[in-house]
Amino acid sequence: MHHHRCAWLFAVFQCLAALSCLVLPAAAQEPAAVAEPAIRAGYIEFPPYSYTDQHGQAAGEMIDLVRLLAQRSGHRVEFTHYPSFRLFKTLESGQVEVWAAVLNHPVLMPHILQSRYRIARLKLNLYYLGQNAPQLPQDLRDSRVLVLQGFVYPNSPLTPYIEDPAYHISKIQAPTHDAAVQMLHLQRADYLLNYQAPMEQLARATAQPSPASITVLEQDFTFAFAKRSPRAQRLRDDFDSALQQLKDGEQLPESFKAVELHHQPSTTAK
Repeated sequence: MHHHRCAWLFAVFQCLAALSCLVLPAAAQEPAAVAEPAIRAGYIEFPPYSYTDQHGQAAGEMIDLVRLLAQRSGHRVEFTHYPSFRLFKTLESGQVEVWAAVLNHPVLMPHILQSRYRIARLKLNLYYLGQNAPQLPQDLRDSRVLVLQGFVYPNSPLTPYIEDPAYHISKIQAPTHDAAVQMLHLQRADYLLNYQAPMEQLARATAQPSPASITVLEQDFTFAFAKRSPRAQRLRDDFDSALQQLKDGEQLPESFKAVELHHQPSTTAK
């Protein structure tokens, strides 16, 4: 009786061993789930919205917003700094999948899907030295106007005059916001065309007041998603959904409390 019981137990162990040989290799060969690649986000030096901090990391209010939206929609995000003119090209090629751009940017529109939301409205100012504000456009004639390298200021009412040879305007490019202000103070130009937000940030950082200015345009910004990315439409929808959820829950960062639908048509990914 004892002999039969041992034989039975031995047979059971043999069966279990055989099953483990079949099951374990199958489990070992099962492919692990592959994480979706991080969103490739680009940015330029445009404090306080985007800049590179002292540790070489992307920082700023817009950077934080993109991180928040990516987290809320289940994505990872990686940031790469580019000069403005290169960021245009990387977005067109799909090397960069998302960044903040002027709403309905004439150069970018064929290459992007726009968020349905206006995320910021920024003032574009003309800065000058002295007490008397310029009379526009007549005072631009035969003048020198500073612009930031790589910036095109679409929709600015001054652009047609700056580009018009009849006005004899010399357009001078500055590499940074800081350099632009220094060049204006050194009288290497008569006017500086720049956005108010980075100028105010520079004034705070240097404890020096910004030059006098007049506002020439209030420009809307939105998120632009590269059509060359196969997930462009999904990323746009994910970001828009996260924006709406944060807005409904009154959880948007202070700088973006005014986020709202811009009611502008956007192209569809092809």
